[in-house]
Amino acid sequence: MATKFVRGELIKSTKTQGDFHLSHKFGMEIDGVSVNGLHAIENITFEFDVVEYADGDDGGVHCRPGINHPPQITFRRDFSAQKDWLEWRKKVTAGQTDRRSVSIIFHNDKGEEAKRLNLFHSYPTKWKGPSLNSKASGNAAEEIECTAEEWSFA
Repeated sequence: MATKFVRGELIKSTKTQGDFHLSHKFGMEIDGVSVNGLHAIENITFEFDVVEYADGDDGGVHCRPGINHPPQITFRRDFSAQKDWLEWRKKVTAGQTDRRSVSIIFHNDKGEEAKRLNLFHSYPTKWKGPSLNSKASGNAAEEIECTAEEWSFA
């Protein structure tokens, strides 16, 4: 006996449900303030160690989650007169605790917010100035690498 599928049910049964989020439509906010001139966001990675252990006499190796490593996400934008990223990094380097909320915003085709990755208690671990090359024609860019203690998708 053949099963009759309705298109809506077929879509629900696939691995990719709904619209895809495009990699070139994104934004960033730090403490609710939009960051302009953003070129790229890299290393959105969340991982933990894998701990191997033996359980009794079964002779097999088992695994469990170990230490959770905080994400270290890199943000790249146009290098301009703005000094906010460098000043934030300087504060942390000077020993001042300046943790902020950072949001990565995914936009749909219409430019509307489709999904948001919130990073809580974030602080910069690295600032990188522009690479200068007299034969290049692009804008100079700066990078900031941030780590976060907590994260969630909204």
